[in-house]
Amino acid sequence: MKSIIFILSFFISFSSASSVEITTANQTVKEQKIKSDLLSLHKQYDLTSWLYTKEVLIDENAKVPFSHPVITMSTQKKYLEDRVKLLSTYLHEQFHWHVIVNGKPNIEEFQARIKQDFPTVKVGFPHGSRDEGSTLSHIIVCYLEYIALAELVGEEKARQNLSSNGYYKWVYATVLDPANKEKLDKLLSEFGLEFRETKRK
Repeated sequence: MKSIIFILSFFISFSSASSVEITTANQTVKEQKIKSDLLSLHKQYDLTSWLYTKEVLIDENAKVPFSHPVITMSTQKKYLEDRVKLLSTYLHEQFHWHVIVNGKPNIEEFQARIKQDFPTVKVGFPHGSRDEGSTLSHIIVCYLEYIALAELVGEEKARQNLSSNGYYKWVYATVLDPANKEKLDKLLSEFGLEFRETKRK
């Protein structure tokens, strides 16, 4: 029985790795390292449920990772040395796509609804994003990142990872605050972004 479970787990993780197309911009050693680690993470974990786009570019010249028009991962030291950080940020960028592809309201309604529950936000580095609207959107993206990461690496490691980030510090503190869980869960349901029930079926 154990051998059957192992084979099934291997097949699922292999399918996850084979379904994403990861390319490098300059074929440098650092880019190849990030590519290898991402493919390894796909084999270690079943990330299929969180692949909202399957094209990923790794670019040593990118200052930070970003999601559009193609998920682009940078080669910063923290990602080269810490695979949990790499996994977390990769999920973060995938969830930007989830919000756009599967979210119900348009961006203005989306941000206005979040503002009802979080009327005062901290904007700008290191607290939030570049403006209020983007910071509001990141509350949802970072909460999705937290949920998925906790499922994959455990609650304690997920909280430790996100709370140690030197950016979006107010946003991560907000999503990690247990007092906000009910509000955040309700927002995910309203926006059509909740994935936990689907995964349990």
